[in-house]
Amino acid sequence: MSSKKWHGVKFLAPYFKEYKSTVIFAVFAMAGVAITSALTAYIMKPLLNNLFIQKSEHMLYMMPLIIIAIFSARGIFRFFSAYLSEKVGVEITQNIRAKLYDRVLNSKMDAIENKTLGDINTRVIETVLNLHQIIAKTIPSYLISVMTLVALIFTILYLNWRLSLFAVIFALIVIVPVKILGKRVKRHVNSAEGYVTELNERINETFTHLDIVKVYNQVDNEKSKFSTYLKDYKNSLLKVVKYQELTSPLMEFFVSLSVASVVFFGGYEVINNKMSVGDFFAFLTALMMLYAPVKVVTRNSLVLNMLDSYIDRVESILDLEQEDKSKLSLDEAIKSIEFKDASLTIGSSKILDNLNFTINRGDTIAIVGKTGAGKSTILTLLFGFRVPSKGDILVNNKSILDIDIASIRDKISYINQASGIFNVTIKENILYGLEYNKKRYQRAIEISHCEFIDTLQDKDDFIVGENGKKLSGGQRQRLALARALYKDGDIFILDEATSALDANTEALIQDSLNKIMAHKTTLIIAHRLQTIQQADIVLVLSKGRVVASGSYDEVSKTKEFKSNFAL
Repeated sequence: MSSKKWHGVKFLAPYFKEYKSTVIFAVFAMAGVAITSALTAYIMKPLLNNLFIQKSEHMLYMMPLIIIAIFSARGIFRFFSAYLSEKVGVEITQNIRAKLYDRVLNSKMDAIENKTLGDINTRVIETVLNLHQIIAKTIPSYLISVMTLVALIFTILYLNWRLSLFAVIFALIVIVPVKILGKRVKRHVNSAEGYVTELNERINETFTHLDIVKVYNQVDNEKSKFSTYLKDYKNSLLKVVKYQELTSPLMEFFVSLSVASVVFFGGYEVINNKMSVGDFFAFLTALMMLYAPVKVVTRNSLVLNMLDSYIDRVESILDLEQEDKSKLSLDEAIKSIEFKDASLTIGSSKILDNLNFTINRGDTIAIVGKTGAGKSTILTLLFGFRVPSKGDILVNNKSILDIDIASIRDKISYINQASGIFNVTIKENILYGLEYNKKRYQRAIEISHCEFIDTLQDKDDFIVGENGKKLSGGQRQRLALARALYKDGDIFILDEATSALDANTEALIQDSLNKIMAHKTTLIIAHRLQTIQQADIVLVLSKGRVVASGSYDEVSKTKEFKSNFAL
């Protein structure tokens, strides 16, 4: 939590500079609202003195026109201040939200491994939405009220500086309880934001695993958990509202003291002919009008205490360590990948231990091992999600640490067990950002046995649903294979790509994989014999170490291999 004074305002300042001209016009409009509000109070003086007491006919014709002009001008100024403030708020928060999304996408994988999807969602959506309210509503309202206060204070000082002292004294007294309330509001806003994160996490987990929830009859249990978080969130919000609304009785009390004092001493001066009736009522009107902006300022002062909390949450995402994109690009095809004494330690646990193997162009390498042996962790090093704690990985005899990792990923076609299907059309899933090439597209569909596309009502324009839930598991896996084929990387990486499939679907996928392995460099992580029998080299991994290697025929006779496949 930041303790810097005006931390949130300083954070937003560069964003406001981007829309400097709009901000200037908005502030000008706010000043117009403030000045016309003060004029509304001031016209009470000529209205009473010249029209009602002196009964001036000239003023009878002028005053209605003046009132119409002042109120019309204030309406126009208020419109532009509101519209321009909203425009700036939308622009800035869109900018911030885009930056947050970009920072998460480009962050190092280990930088976000402790952040949940619910937490990220809350910060990108909910927190920035709250920021939008402050930028577009609270700050403009605060500025208008401050300007109106200044204009009205000048008015009452001009009318009677002695009576003005009462208003100033009572205004200074109310600052102390408002500051105390502000600290409490800030604390409970932080709690509320935390509960929103927990609510998001419950929603994401529950509906991602809805089948498990229902089959295990845990609907009531999940509802109970959700209700608990809702109750905590409600209590935090009510405390925020309570402290915000406490400003009203405080203001009512101090304003009543101020007005009562002015009525007594001002009335005394009118009775003794030291002040005209018009001056008194103009002063009293201005003083009464001070109440509304003072209330807004005190209330919004509490809201602005929330700003630092929201900015801290935004900055925690903006400060995520990013992938280094300044390194040299790998502009040639991948000819070889060599793991050279590569080890990985996370915390106190050694996950990979002195790995030494080479994947040459055209090779098919299979890595097998029990769950937890470190098979998929090898991919996290190859993809650049983590860096070796010791040793190195050489791509075309260059250290992976010296290469722009994005240029390596460009040359990899990847299929995992989860398929990774997006809620877009079949075609968009296969292309996934690449330009359409009809011949290449048809070839990818053919080799991956995606004939099922022709049975769909919209063919390849069929929208597959969240995580591809409108398709069967086998169809999702074939679609993932088609995407990998369409990308046509230098190396194909298959991470348990057939482990969740039935025998018939696996046979179709295996047929496709055999065609790929005949012409491509392939790295396979698997635990099924059918998937690895065509491999040139099989590596058996145990506790992060390669304990056996060689051809399938050679390795299948070892006790390490047999222990993995229970042979």
